[in-house]
Amino acid sequence: MHHKITTTTRMKKITTLLFFLCIHFANAQEVANDSITKPISIDSLKQVLDEHTMKFSDSDERFSTIESDLAKLTKIKVSGYMQAQYDMYDFQDDKGPVAGSSAAAPVTNSFFIRRARVKFVYETLEGIKFVLQPDFAVDKVSLKDAYVVLNDRWFMQTYSLTVGQFNRLNYDVEFTSNTREFLERARMTTTLYPNERDLGAKLEANFVNKYNIPLKLQLAVFNGNFGQGAIANQVRDVDSNKDVMARATYSFQFPSKGLGIDVGGHGYFGSTKVLPQPVTSPVTPPAVFSDVNNNSFTPNVGDTLKKDWFGVEAQIYYDFLGGTSLKGEYISGTISGSTNPALTYSAFGANKVRNFDGFYLSFTKNVGKSLQAAVRYDSYDPNTKLSGNDVTRVDDLKYHTWTFAWQYFYDENVKIVFGYSMPVNEKSDVVGGDYLTSAKDRKDNTFTIRLQARF
Repeated sequence: MHHKITTTTRMKKITTLLFFLCIHFANAQEVANDSITKPISIDSLKQVLDEHTMKFSDSDERFSTIESDLAKLTKIKVSGYMQAQYDMYDFQDDKGPVAGSSAAAPVTNSFFIRRARVKFVYETLEGIKFVLQPDFAVDKVSLKDAYVVLNDRWFMQTYSLTVGQFNRLNYDVEFTSNTREFLERARMTTTLYPNERDLGAKLEANFVNKYNIPLKLQLAVFNGNFGQGAIANQVRDVDSNKDVMARATYSFQFPSKGLGIDVGGHGYFGSTKVLPQPVTSPVTPPAVFSDVNNNSFTPNVGDTLKKDWFGVEAQIYYDFLGGTSLKGEYISGTISGSTNPALTYSAFGANKVRNFDGFYLSFTKNVGKSLQAAVRYDSYDPNTKLSGNDVTRVDDLKYHTWTFAWQYFYDENVKIVFGYSMPVNEKSDVVGGDYLTSAKDRKDNTFTIRLQARF
């Protein structure tokens, strides 16, 4: 009996031992498997955590890079506009084709892309601004604006320096084509400032930011030959002489009366240098110029011809029945041009020196929230010394021009403009042709329907 109990007890102990051995073996096997699939040691755990931390750090770095790139992109402002239009020309049958047309008969109407521009502006927090604006034509791409602006960091950006290709210092020039009331600038402006821009540097002081004085002063130095003659003249200076411009404007504000008045003046101080004639034969004769009285003279190579003028301006804004503005400008002085190397104003002529004056006066009235009417009268006399039959050249004739505009603002980005231009020219029997004193005014009116879209 005792032996049986002992044997039974031993069997129980062996069974229990085998049971615990199986459990221990199973646990050991599970631990081994876990050790293969996922480390459980502290060092392994640290490694796993570090790896995840590194992954998160990589993500943070990538996100930081993306954020930095996005921050740079947000500093870039892209805008632009396109002006597509339909023109109808009032030309006489004997005038032949419009310039640029190869048609045998006069062109009386045409679709036209007047402007198609995209403007890129990058402005940093340090007060530095980069501007680039190309213009896309059907047959070419030209550069309109390319300049850098450095604003001071000490006087709330009161002072700035601009270097590159930018607008010359004139109200009609600086008033962007994107928002101007009329289809084109006044004849005086397009004659004195061809292409509106030039290459140079400008210092500007705007005292409204720090001193609350609505005074702005500008001083610029230009090559002085931009937009004249061949396209090569727009790349760099051709005679080393620089032209200087200065402008000052001041604003008067009367909020209680809903009235604002801006006044200003500018001066242009430059010269036209007489350059050697192109060699077309063994002996190249010197160029013959005409003076302010249209008398011939032959300057020496290296002589500088006078090119300076002064102008005054005023803009009046009145909050009356939706808004009204009255703007005007007067400029008078001396201008000179040379054909060599094609240094001439296309609307002025070449190889001559002239006293001139001109002005424009415009009236604009908002009609409701989406309509605007405007009328402008401008006058430009390219030769104030001579008039009537004393004028012997067509480019010395005086012009008066009436311009009418009616704008419908479809929305904040699209507008439709109806414009009509009526030039009235001075008459001279010596010039002859359509300019005879007995002839009617030359038919050169233009009616335009323009669709402008911007973004």
